[in-house]
Amino acid sequence: MTAKRSIGAEVWAVAWPIAVMGWLRTGLLLCDSYFVGQLGNEALTALGACAFGWWMIVLVAELPATGVHALVAQRIGARDPIGVRQVYGHGLVAAGMAAFILALLVPLTSPYLEAMELDRGTSVHSLGVSYLEASLLGGLSLTLNTVVGGVFRGLGDTRTALLTTAIAFGVNLLLDPLLIRYMGIAGAAWATVMANGIGATVGIGLLIRRDHSPLFNPLSAALLSEIGRIGGPMTVRGIAFSLVYVALGAMIATFGDFHLGALGVGHRVESAAYMLGVAFEVGACTLVGQRLGAGDAEGARSAAHAAARWGVALTLPLTFVLFGLADPMMRIFSDDPATIASGAAYLRIQALVLVFMTLDSTYSGAFTGAGNTVPPLWVTTLGALVRLPLAWLFAWPLGLGIDGIWWSIGVTTLLRGLAIWGWFHLAADRIQATAVDSVVPRADR
Repeated sequence: MTAKRSIGAEVWAVAWPIAVMGWLRTGLLLCDSYFVGQLGNEALTALGACAFGWWMIVLVAELPATGVHALVAQRIGARDPIGVRQVYGHGLVAAGMAAFILALLVPLTSPYLEAMELDRGTSVHSLGVSYLEASLLGGLSLTLNTVVGGVFRGLGDTRTALLTTAIAFGVNLLLDPLLIRYMGIAGAAWATVMANGIGATVGIGLLIRRDHSPLFNPLSAALLSEIGRIGGPMTVRGIAFSLVYVALGAMIATFGDFHLGALGVGHRVESAAYMLGVAFEVGACTLVGQRLGAGDAEGARSAAHAAARWGVALTLPLTFVLFGLADPMMRIFSDDPATIASGAAYLRIQALVLVFMTLDSTYSGAFTGAGNTVPPLWVTTLGALVRLPLAWLFAWPLGLGIDGIWWSIGVTTLLRGLAIWGWFHLAADRIQATAVDSVVPRADR
């Protein structure tokens, strides 16, 4: 008889493959930056300006996946395999709906870039439009891949999710230089589209082989609504966050377009640390959902705190790495001294608040596992809105210039981490009181 693992060990078992997946995805973003950077500084600036738009595309794609993740975890906790298949099937339907919405957003690519102070008719503007249009039109592969990943996360089988991501990574890595060479910056987007499609296909095949084929009938509006109820606030949260970045991007551009390129590269480098937070966000969501599905509220709270401890412990060393190696990291992707200096300043400031970024991610995941995504919505949205007046205050009245904008990002990251940590502790008693009733009604009832 095998010994029962501690909650900390269970969190680690779910989280570490997600961290590796995140680093693979970060590697792809860095490869995009490297190969696009070979096209010139204008192409790199366009890619940096598109970063916020790409975030919004991913957030729409993640809407069904977030709901699927939480509901599959709860069905597993309740020992309801038919319910798992129903959630999966309805998640695939929701993925098609999300992809349709993304395709409708194609006309907004030009206004988005104009909002970033990139005028219509300039080469940077046209490069950005081509990248975003390809990403939007290929949205179905992304939405399907995220939903399949959400099923694996809810099952707690993140090792298989890592396998499918590794396959997609290899495909993307092979296609990137080829397509970018012949299609320009749009080639980076199409390489990602094709890789996501292959990853989704492999994942669906593996789920079917493991008796997790999707159930679509009877199609339940209530279950689709429940997926949207859980995933919607997280998507709104992220889009609000990204829209604030669009406004922030306009501020940044007043100091020179090259700062957008610096920020784009900085985000990609920083995401290596951010993905640790995402890993323990997934760990918290999965185990909190499973524990609540089984009626174990105390175990759910313990899982959330264990995930936070793991995340903080592993993020601390990265703080020193990111701070100390900011300049060399930037030099990999640009040979422009101004871009390097700006990006390195951004990285050093963000390195100081990495721990709070991890707290924000982890406790947001805990709320998601409990099916309550409203607290992360409020914390992130308000934190993002505060970022704008702080950026103005630091950059102009206080005379810090572009560094003031970088500091506004760092300060609000710190405040968000503290706020979501405090909110979860205040909400702990309500999670305890509602644990037995927390499982969402099955679609077949």
